[in-house]
Amino acid sequence: MRTKYETQRDLDNEKLISGYLEKEWDCEFIKLNPIKWKVDYLIKSIKDKGKYAWCEIKRANINFGQYVFMISYKKIEAAKALYETSGQNFMLIFRCKDVLCYHVWDFDKKYKFEYSGRTMTTRDSQDIEPVFRVDPSDCKIVEGFDA
Repeated sequence: MRTKYETQRDLDNEKLISGYLEKEWDCEFIKLNPIKWKVDYLIKSIKDKGKYAWCEIKRANINFGQYVFMISYKKIEAAKALYETSGQNFMLIFRCKDVLCYHVWDFDKKYKFEYSGRTMTTRDSQDIEPVFRVDPSDCKIVEGFDA
């Protein structure tokens, strides 16, 4: 079994972001079991009872636009199954050093694919893996968040 690298700092970061977005988007972020669901949250609309989305929250230790974002192929594989069975969107939320932004995944789009991953601060052999890249220009900045 692989070591769990999610720290309390990561969980606190997710809680800060989800708490802020719950107020901004009038929704509820429901934390999902990572082993069972593979994605971080189910986002449930407060206004529209039948509307929800799946989401992953990532901390990017860079300034917005400094590099392209990456996401594990396996994470997108799981997100695609959720999207196809539920018909609800999957989004990535990135907290950069200077902004908070998000990207709604388009399963019809061809994203840049490569064998890469966490190459500068590799923790174990599984950190290098197939990934997709998301260009910051394809993301929307959330105004008002103090990164």
